[in-house]
Order: sequence, then C-alpha cells, then structure tokens
Amino acid sequence: MNFARRSVLSGMTLLAATAGPLKATAKANQFKDLQGALEKAIQGDGVLRLPAGNFGTGGLRIDGPVRLEGIAGRTTLAAPDGWPVLTIADAKAVTISGINFEGGTVPPTDDHRGVALVKAERVEELVIEGCRFTGTAATGLRLENCSGRIVGNRFSELGQTALFALDSKGLEISGNHVRDIGNNGILVWTSAPAEDGSIVVNNRVERVGAKEGGSGENGNGINVYRAGNVLISGNRVSDCAFSGIRNNSGSNCQIMGNSISRCGEVAIYSEFAFEGAVVSGNLIEDVAAGISITNFDKGGRLAVVANNIVRNVRGGGSLADTTAFGIYVEADAQVSGNVVDSARDIGIGLGWGRYCRNLSASGNSVRNCGRSFTFSLTEGAEPVMISGNRIAGSTIAAIQGMDHKEPVTEDLGAAGAAPPAQGLIAGNFVS
Repeated sequence: MNFARRSVLSGMTLLAATAGPLKATAKANQFKDLQGALEKAIQGDGVLRLPAGNFGTGGLRIDGPVRLEGIAGRTTLAAPDGWPVLTIADAKAVTISGINFEGGTVPPTDDHRGVALVKAERVEELVIEGCRFTGTAATGLRLENCSGRIVGNRFSELGQTALFALDSKGLEISGNHVRDIGNNGILVWTSAPAEDGSIVVNNRVERVGAKEGGSGENGNGINVYRAGNVLISGNRVSDCAFSGIRNNSGSNCQIMGNSISRCGEVAIYSEFAFEGAVVSGNLIEDVAAGISITNFDKGGRLAVVANNIVRNVRGGGSLADTTAFGIYVEADAQVSGNVVDSARDIGIGLGWGRYCRNLSASGNSVRNCGRSFTFSLTEGAEPVMISGNRIAGSTIAAIQGMDHKEPVTEDLGAAGAAPPAQGLIAGNFVS
C-alpha cells in the first residue's frame, strides 16, 4: 500500500503539534486549538487524526472536505455545556471515523430532535463510521439534506432519538447498533411527501421507549414519515414500546426480511397517506399486534403482504385496547403465503367498516387464532376474496363477516355454511 510522503509527514507533524494542547483542552474546556486544527486540515491535506483522550469541547464546525479520525473506543469529544459537539454544514466529502461523542445537560428547546450531539446540514458524500453516540438526554445524530453512508456506529443511552434523517438524498443507514433510546430509534422523514430513497438495512435496534407518551409518534424502532421509496431490510428490532417498523405516509416503501420481537403495539405499520407498500418475508413474534396496512380514510392504499411469519400475538401492550391480530389490511391489497400462528383475536382481517376495497387473501396458513379470517360486511364495504387458505384450530370461527367488532354471519368455514353474496369464499381447507 502506497502513501504520499507529504501526507504522512503532514499528519505526523500535526499530531506532534496538537497532541499535547488537545489533551489540555479536555481539562480547560477549550476548543480553539481543535477548531484550528480542523480548519488547517480542510485547507491542507484533508486529514486530522486525533489520539486517545477525552476532549471537552463543543461548537466545532466543519465546512469543507476532511477526514476526522480517532482511535475507536478511545477518542472522545464531549460537550458538557456547548451544543452540538460538532456541526457539519454546506460541505462535500466529509468522513468522521472512530470518534466517541458524548453529551451532558440538554438546553431547553421546543424541538428535542433539533438538539443533537452531531448535526449535519446540506452535506454530500457524508460518511460517519465506527463512531459512538451516547450519554445525553438529546438526540445522537441529526442529518438534514444529506447524502452518504452512516455505517457501523453505536447509539446508546440517548433520551430522544438515536438517528434523525430529514430530507435525505439517497442515504445508506446500515450495520448500526441502537439501544436504550428514550423515544425513537431511527427516523427517516421528509418535510413534505417526496422521494427520499434511503436504505435502512442490517441494523440492530433494541429497547426503545416512549417516555413522552402518545399513541404511536414515539416508541418506534424504525420510523418513516412522508419519505418515499425507502427500503427497510434485514434489521433486527426488539423491545420497542410501540412499533418495530412504522411507515407513516411514505409511498413505495419496502419492508422486507426483518426480524421483530416484543413490541408493545403493531409490529409493522403502513399507515395514513401512503400509496404502495411491500411487506414481505418478515418474522414477527411475541407482539401486541402483527402487520397493519391501514388508513384508507386518509388515502392509504395499495399493498402486498406476502410470505411473513407472525406468531404469538397477545393484544394490549402500550395501548390497552389493541386488538390481537396477525395481519390487517384495508384497501387494494393482496395477502398471500403468510403463516399466522396463535393470534388471540384475529388471524387475518380484511377491511374495517366501509374501508374495505379490492382485498384478497389466498394461500395463507392460519392456526390457533380466535377468528382465523374476518372480513367487513358493513354497508359500503366492497366484496372480498378468501380462497385456498389452510385454517386450523380456530377458537371462535374460521371465517366470519363482521360489522366493525360485531359478527354478522355464522362461521362461514363450517361445513354447509352459505357464503354471503358480498365476496368469494372458496377452496379453503378447515380443520
């Protein structure tokens, strides 16, 4: 491997010149020398390497291409008073690697997500890798109008949000470990409905609370809001107060191949004004409710729910009245190839009241549920298709028409039952 001699000598000279004063700033709570070193690196060879140590600082700023490197687990930038520790703005090709970011008391603010250990605004080709964000009542990392990669970082013991990405330009969020967070894990939002194109893959998210309460705005492992064309795949999400993965008004969202356990409300949500959702190949267990494709009243429609496993659905949780359902859809949705096992109330539900349009369920296996299949027969609901499913061990009914929560038909899975005119119910095997 070849290195430019000038670059190596420059780095050695900078370390020799700054290592002593930088360590001193930790005690004196000064950061002028560190800011000066950053500016020198931006204007020079573009690299600043920090030694091990705890540097008490705040208000650092990067506005040009630079690589800031620390020794993983041993180089700490802390902000007991100044916020944020680091701001990156109006820059391109910035890399931050191997730095621990720590904070203290959070100043009052109306937008808690706006207070973060590190903030980046309008940055292209941003890379943050192998860093740690911890020990503050605020947010760990806030990004706005950024592109690049957030890879292999650790977020822990943060009072608000681990990572908040707003109006991204094709961001990669991968391989991060998020744990012990006050309100939300990873947020991918846009200011208005628009294509975002972020990919959120192979992250581990666990123990996310909802300390500020609410009915779902907090307590989520991964949350998409308005952002279109987001891919959420291969994540391990557990022990969230509300949802493991929640898509609110994000169109063309793909939620595939995730593992979700022990959520206090619906494990996977696609809700409100979305158009287009694929929820496929996920494994969900020990949750209050499984998968919900909902809010046709707000324009939420068009989904495929396929090849998921949903098991041990108990209801209740963070909201006491949560119905224990495996899968629930409302409009223009195909439900196929799923396995639902032991959902206390409903295995697969098609429609709610008059919000029931173009729904079909085929080739699913539903076992040990209260009502294995339900469908809406409220006035205004459109006919459904329930065909070719395997149903076993229903404790209330195999297939039943409903008016909201009230049954209005006999068990249509029973031998000799006459199906209603509002739908096709055929070819199901019931035992």
